[in-house]
Parts: sequence; C-alpha cells; structure tokens
Amino acid sequence: MKVDATPIDISRTLIYKGPKFRSHKFIFDKNIARLKPTISSLLFCVVYVVVGLFLLALAVIVYIKNNQIDLTIFLGGFGISITTFGCTLMQPFIKQVVFDKSSGKFKNKIDRTVKISSIVSFQIVNKMVSSKHALSYPCYELNLLTKNGRRINILNHNDLDQLKSDAEKLSAFLSIELLDLQRKIII
Repeated sequence: MKVDATPIDISRTLIYKGPKFRSHKFIFDKNIARLKPTISSLLFCVVYVVVGLFLLALAVIVYIKNNQIDLTIFLGGFGISITTFGCTLMQPFIKQVVFDKSSGKFKNKIDRTVKISSIVSFQIVNKMVSSKHALSYPCYELNLLTKNGRRINILNHNDLDQLKSDAEKLSAFLSIELLDLQRKIII
C-alpha cells in the first residue's frame, strides 16, 4: 500500500494575529537562550490590571462611604472584567521559551519538549494582520521545524529588524540553519 505524502507548507504562518510592537527579545547566557518579554509589552498589560484594581478599590470606597449597592456592583463588575482582561493579555507575554544546550532541549511549556538535535531549521515568515476596526499591519513569526515535520512558533511580533537579529543570534548560538521565507506583501 502506497502512502501519499503531502508536503508541509513551511511558508504559511502558524498564528493568525500578532502584536503591533516588539513583545520579546532573546537573552543569551553560556548554554541557555531564553525569551524575555519587553518592558513595553508588560506595561501594556499592567495598565489594564491597575485600572481594574483601581475600579475595584473605588467600588469598595463607594460602598463603605455611600452604601450605594448598584454603583458598587457596576464598578466592581467592570473592575473585575478589566483586571481579568489584563491578566489574560499578559499570558502570551510571560510564556517561557528556553533553548538549553547543556540538556540539549527546547522547552516552551506549551508543546512537548523538543531535542535541539531534532531541529532542522528556523524560519522567518511574514503575514498581514487585519482587523475590522483598525488598520492592517505586517507581523512576523520565528518558527522552528523538526526532522519529523513539526513546526513550533517561537516568537511573533511586528519588529522585523529585532526579530531578524534575534533569529540570526539564535541560529549561530545553536548552529542551526535560518530560512527567511518572507513573502512580498502589498499594504
């Protein structure tokens, strides 16, 4: 029985959306390369958390001073919603991505651990992120491809120069080929 092997389209993106700002950068130690969120990406999320907590505190003050239950419920509900939204936004920014040469493994706490020796190449892929209520903008992914044909996203943001720099450093650090698979996108 002959099996029809379908080739993997390594030029397609893995993630539909992406931030319009640089979200992470690589930090290189002796045998470890890890992603670290930028301060601007964390501050973006912290603003929502702080505003939500402020509204919760305001709800408590309104209840204690004026005993207005309806306004307290409104402010408290709105505060909980905004705080939850900020915490949800923060999750992708605090993801842990580690390439450890001493253990020979790649970990990202989402996918299964991958042996670095199984990584065939890194790819830079571009995409256009569009929204109904905002302008479209280009975004870029850094993915890895394994011997078994798995593709795993490592990084996804809008700063092409930084992404290329990080990808080149990671490629040199691990001695793994880097492919730039960007397509020409007309804005």
